[in-house]
Amino acid sequence: MVLARNAEIPLDNPFPGMNPYLESARLWPGVHNLIIAEMHHYLRRRVPFRYFVIMEERAGIGIHPPPEPAYRYIKPDLGITDVGGRPGLAADAVARPETDGDAVPVLVPFRETVSEWYITISDRNSDELVTILEVLSPSNKRSGEGRIQYEDKRNSIFESSTHLVEVDLVRQGQPMPAQGYDGDAPYRHLVSRGPTRPAATLYPFGLQSPIPDVAVPLLAGDAEPKIPLNELLHNLYRDDYYANYVDYGTDPEGPLSDADRVWVDGLLREKGLRR
Repeated sequence: MVLARNAEIPLDNPFPGMNPYLESARLWPGVHNLIIAEMHHYLRRRVPFRYFVIMEERAGIGIHPPPEPAYRYIKPDLGITDVGGRPGLAADAVARPETDGDAVPVLVPFRETVSEWYITISDRNSDELVTILEVLSPSNKRSGEGRIQYEDKRNSIFESSTHLVEVDLVRQGQPMPAQGYDGDAPYRHLVSRGPTRPAATLYPFGLQSPIPDVAVPLLAGDAEPKIPLNELLHNLYRDDYYANYVDYGTDPEGPLSDADRVWVDGLLREKGLRR
């Protein structure tokens, strides 16, 4: 792939909203943390002084290999990969074993600790937890321990007065349960306000639409800030040079409807990113 510093390769996100190529197994963990960090910075400057806005880390347990993809690559804490997609030295660690005679190559599941960031908003005076803001990852949406743990946390929030804001920007896995919506939009925001449960507000959207703003409820009487997530994602894509790390010549990872596949192909050809 040609580097983005080449003037022929635009630095801006070619998609009107979520870029599905950022959902790849290699890029998403970093994208997830950067999105959390951008929302955190935005909120800290816009909520009243009475609140603490904190980024917190949750360590979860996952079983590998997960149901999808079929195998897992070993991911170091920090790695450098050729922009053409060729793996570095770590590739030797994931090479499939050679078979000899009746020997059969297998994958042995193992437990792995996964760290994920989220945002909490609490009352500065009482230390009461007011709002939790989550950005989902595939590990939260796939069947297995990761989903069970997240659903347990979600249910415990629903049993409290704490507001939950849930941002889903990944197409892999099954969406979190929400009765009353039968559509198939691949992305969605959920805003569950403590006083109105079980009623909540769902904002479904697709690849061809900008990402809606994210409403963040606070205590009664305080205006809800709205995070311009579409703008934040576009800035992140441009400022962190994600154009250097995406191969638009192939389909993105994860499921695509036939209509979206045709639309993605046409969009990328129109912008000169695919021949």
